[in-house]
Amino acid sequence: MWFALLGLDLFLVRDLEWTVAHIDGKRFWANFLISAIVLWAVLYNLRGLGKYRPKLSLVISILLSLTYFVQSAYFGVYRKFVSIFDFRFFSVDPWLSIELWWVNSKIMEPLLIAVLAFLLIRVATRLPRGSRWVGWSKGVSGLALFLLVTLSWYGAPHFQVGPVAYAGNFIGAIEFTQNRDDYPPKPELQYREQAVPGAPDIVFVIGESLNVNHMGVYGYERDTTPNLSRMAKTGEVFALRNAVSIGPRTLCSVPYMMTGLQGIDPEGVIYSVPTIFNYAKSAGYQTALITAQDFQWRGIDKIFVDADMDHFEQGSNFSADVSVSVGANDMDVLKRGVGPFLESAAGRKAPYMLVTQMSGSHTPFSAQVPQEMKQFLPEPKQNSVNAYDNTVWYTDHYLNELVNRVRQKSPDSWIFYSTDHGEHVSEKGGLFHSDFTNEVTHNALLVFPPPGYQAQIGRQLDAPVSQADIFATILELMQVKPVAPLDGLSLLGDIPADRLRVVTAFMKTLHNDPRAALVFPDRSIYEVDFERKNVRLSDGETVIPYAELDMRYRTIFERRMKIEVKE
Repeated sequence: MWFALLGLDLFLVRDLEWTVAHIDGKRFWANFLISAIVLWAVLYNLRGLGKYRPKLSLVISILLSLTYFVQSAYFGVYRKFVSIFDFRFFSVDPWLSIELWWVNSKIMEPLLIAVLAFLLIRVATRLPRGSRWVGWSKGVSGLALFLLVTLSWYGAPHFQVGPVAYAGNFIGAIEFTQNRDDYPPKPELQYREQAVPGAPDIVFVIGESLNVNHMGVYGYERDTTPNLSRMAKTGEVFALRNAVSIGPRTLCSVPYMMTGLQGIDPEGVIYSVPTIFNYAKSAGYQTALITAQDFQWRGIDKIFVDADMDHFEQGSNFSADVSVSVGANDMDVLKRGVGPFLESAAGRKAPYMLVTQMSGSHTPFSAQVPQEMKQFLPEPKQNSVNAYDNTVWYTDHYLNELVNRVRQKSPDSWIFYSTDHGEHVSEKGGLFHSDFTNEVTHNALLVFPPPGYQAQIGRQLDAPVSQADIFATILELMQVKPVAPLDGLSLLGDIPADRLRVVTAFMKTLHNDPRAALVFPDRSIYEVDFERKNVRLSDGETVIPYAELDMRYRTIFERRMKIEVKE
């Protein structure tokens, strides 16, 4: 019965094309095999139930077969299993969900699959009962594996056996709701019935580990960005030269880019402010987040994927091999995720606000670009300069294709690009990016304005800007006033020439690493160590007590921290 149900899952609930496309993925096998063992433990403990507890046996059989029905019906429309996001969508408007399913789904095929699953499960319940202690041991083991595959960030329900995936996401939806209730309340937003006339479509691209010193558009001797360089000459894109990242790590830059905050946040202010999706939805926009990476890592999805998110896809939807280091192929995500969203969004009245996150230039560099697309060979090491420059070229290729697709349907749209942080690159390989050196903090920030805004954005080419400024700019474009303090400044306005910025990992989303860099307009820095209570000045050698730091600078930090400093 077990093998029959696994075959049913792979070839009927899903289909042969999907199975062949994913069967060589490590993440697929890890999830499918563990969930298959869980199903086996369930079936073992159902043995004999049909004889001793016939009513309970019937109820369990019906419930399990219903999961096959739901998963099959959903897969037939969306090519994936029901997710936590879908449970939440159903809970908000169940009748709309049923109506959408009735209109778009096949009826008979999922019904036949459910009947077949029901018959197989009923046969299992009528098999002779096994040893009680063996049943208990298998039940405990199955439960442990179920919790592992459900609660681990590596768990990917659409690679799991149908009933296990359904149960895991159902529990995950409950846990998600409870966890959000633990967050501090956010300020209330006033929701418009529709966007203001002329509101533009907006695309915010978040890159990964891109070093400006390896981009031709920023002066690198290699032509790693032929498309961006061409567009820069015609005013289609502006590569801002004095931008800095919010943080040196993904988990401290990406969440804050989408909340408009900058600077230290040890108390977790980020959990109490509206996200870019909350603001966009209140402004009458369609909202979407499509990422090549795994957005469940350390629960980042719980900050952003809420009732104001209309469309959400992450890396494991596009690849069975997604890991912390390597996401899905960026061009594949563009073609299978971003492209279809743009097509569907163009047919609706409301403008859209799309955030798309790339796998980009993360280590190992050589794994980010398909072999046939590599321009700089050989790649002597997986993290060599040639391997890195290929990732830069691939990012350029991606952005060119994305801009063309967006402009075809929406010529007056705004497109922003900012890498999460930079990267150390040398022939010795990648050296990670947890420090505050220029290679890490100097940010590749690109603005693709519609016609008529070139002069306005061009004024900011050398201004001291931050990637946090994209958030503030988007709010101005949507004509939305913030209901919580922002640290970013709109790129459509004036940027003070003496502006100070902060780069830090002293944030609740990443272990509260107690260090920060105060960045001056010329990008020189003061490095602050809050644990040791000292400051390394911009000469790199002089160290002073934090208490001796100019109060103007201390105020920038102490507004968000509880600290006692002896004067």
